[in-house]
Amino acid sequence: MHKNWFWPVFLIASAVVLIVSQLGLFTLHVSIWSLLLTLILVAALISSLRYLNMPGVVFAIAFLAMIYAQPLGITKLVPWTILGAAVLLSIGLGLLIHPRYQYHYRYHNHDHAHYNHHNHDDVLHESTSTINDDHVNLDLSLGNSIRYVHSENFRSADLNVSMAGAKIYFDDAAIKEGQATINVDVSLGSLELYLPQTWQLQENLSNSMGHISSTGTPTTAGPGVILTGSVSLGELRIIYI
Repeated sequence: MHKNWFWPVFLIASAVVLIVSQLGLFTLHVSIWSLLLTLILVAALISSLRYLNMPGVVFAIAFLAMIYAQPLGITKLVPWTILGAAVLLSIGLGLLIHPRYQYHYRYHNHDHAHYNHHNHDDVLHESTSTINDDHVNLDLSLGNSIRYVHSENFRSADLNVSMAGAKIYFDDAAIKEGQATINVDVSLGSLELYLPQTWQLQENLSNSMGHISSTGTPTTAGPGVILTGSVSLGELRIIYI
């Protein structure tokens, strides 16, 4: 059985770095909080690189640069120049390079079989699960996740994605009360919503330096869905299937 060694090794190495830093063996002296934040950002950077999540990569590097601005000699760029450049880079790279997890193709059967066009085995290590509730809640940070919503009377969804990537399939969800609500909060991450073509979407979104796009065309008849929330320095994709 395949084992994922990254996080155990990373945590052990982080413990060693913390101990060594407190013994004064590093020439660069940083506070314990800066070091802890560095380890978190490095973990986020590696995780984002693994899935080509460009906003996560860019902002992890930007925050690291801000923490170590003095030894790097870039104090004049902190914070607004670095943040401004990070915003532009994340949007530009996000438009050019899409996260690797979106190459999955879902067969429409109950086994949720997946086919990966590029045969990357590590992409399959994402968290995948099925949700059977009428009210869907997802709070995801520093990770990647795929969710399949199976609901006979879908009513609402609250989806919070921060420095992460998520794909939510609603094609097996039925709306019986005429209208449902999907609330999203995307920050420094990527969220993909796969919706039935019969759903009539009404968007009421706040976009703060993010990217919102849609693929496919809905039909002229079907239940209504109100899409609310905000996208900040992230990407929201709506795909009709």
